[in-house]
Amino acid sequence: MVFYFSGTGNSEWAARELAASLGDELRFMPDELCGSMEYTMQDGECLGFVFPCYAWGVPLLVENFIRRLSVRNVSYVYYLCTCGDDTGMTKEIFCRSVESKGWQCNLGFDFQMPESYISLPGFDVDSKEKEGMKLRAAAERMKQAVDAVRQRKCGFFDILPGAFPWLKSRVVRPFFNRFLMSPKPFRYTDKCIACGKCVAACPLHNISSADDKRPVWHDNCAGCLRCYHVCPAHAIQYGWFTRGKGQYLNPLVN
Repeated sequence: MVFYFSGTGNSEWAARELAASLGDELRFMPDELCGSMEYTMQDGECLGFVFPCYAWGVPLLVENFIRRLSVRNVSYVYYLCTCGDDTGMTKEIFCRSVESKGWQCNLGFDFQMPESYISLPGFDVDSKEKEGMKLRAAAERMKQAVDAVRQRKCGFFDILPGAFPWLKSRVVRPFFNRFLMSPKPFRYTDKCIACGKCVAACPLHNISSADDKRPVWHDNCAGCLRCYHVCPAHAIQYGWFTRGKGQYLNPLVN
């Protein structure tokens, strides 16, 4: 069984490739949060988690999902994390989360994928050339990850912590989660064509339509930025930080 969360499609691509190669069931975390969240694994079945790296750590939505999750007969746990550059101490954060459930994380892989975070100065999407290079490299890396899971490797972590992982994950990440995850800076410009694509695309159904069909953001936001990237008129902005920046959706799933 593979649980995944994705905003712009990088982690969705990874999850779908993984589940298809392993013949495993695929479940989208936001959808599962609406149910009982009680599952029973078959003998020998792997429990996998696929998610993007947010602020050099596990997304808060994924941590909350794991806290609420109830799974019986767990024998092997692994994760795949997608990132634009590096992941800091994501491995340690994820392992601690599953250890709180009485499980042990056996394997972890980080995948460098095209950049989609654009909400701070200095961050923008990759060039088309770099995007293509990352996608081709990820396809080759997926073969390695699938083989490692099939072999049930234990204590195997092929990760990308980068420089100063402790500073990024223990100092920057808490600040980011507290002050830079608010949906309040989202706004639409006069380019908005009231098409409703941002409303339909939000994985947490956090956007509704006003009387004039323009988007209204509420408080249940994961910070995935899918609404920004999916807008055909490029009319959605996150404060002033995203002005003039590019858009990205994984071309293999969108």
